[in-house]
Amino acid sequence: MPEFHPVTDHAVLRYMERVLEIDVGAVRDLIRRETETALLAGAVGLRSDAIRYVFADGKVVTIMPSGRPGGRHG
Repeated sequence: MPEFHPVTDHAVLRYMERVLEIDVGAVRDLIRRETETALLAGAVGLRSDAIRYVFADGKVVTIMPSGRPGGRHG
């Protein structure tokens, strides 16, 4: 039986932004700075320090510790 998750990713993001007061824009800018050169070069991913960034269609689609295999897009 699939797990029931009644809270959307959008709701989690807004909670982090509005309740926890995390500056989501600053996080987005940090990720952009880390990945911009690789994205502009047409890369499909980037490993930087202990982080693995996965790209699709010129965008960062997921981020995970670089030691973790696999992952899913979406």
